[in-house]
Amino acid sequence: MKKKMIALVAGLTMAASAVCCAMISPEGIAISGVAPGSSVADATAKLGNPQYAGDKIYFTNGIVIECSDYNPNMVEEIETTAAGNATPGGLAVGMPESSITATYGAPDKIDRDYNDTEYTYYSTDYLKKLEFKVVGGNIVKIQCKLRD
Repeated sequence: MKKKMIALVAGLTMAASAVCCAMISPEGIAISGVAPGSSVADATAKLGNPQYAGDKIYFTNGIVIECSDYNPNMVEEIETTAAGNATPGGLAVGMPESSITATYGAPDKIDRDYNDTEYTYYSTDYLKKLEFKVVGGNIVKIQCKLRD
């Protein structure tokens, strides 16, 4: 009986470890060096002069920043649909879908729709998330944001 219990516990432990998902540090969730939670001043220092339009800030390199409702000087969300803006892992718009799991491992969540797939990764502290939207086998959008 004791051997069966040990085997059961070992099996459950192995099964639980197989379900574990990617582990991305909070610093690993950013685009072009700008992370959710950073200041707008830091973002403009790294990305250049923005073009403002409503509640979003647009940059000429294709990055769009949304500020926090409760702190307008803090970046809540950063996204890009333009090539050339990379995550700390080196992924950028236009790269193949296979590069996502090759770089970050199995996603924490995956949503497949009729014509697109979204890969979602959470930071190890669960305060941030990184999302990749894929259409036709290529990354078309990268988004980083503070979790709700």
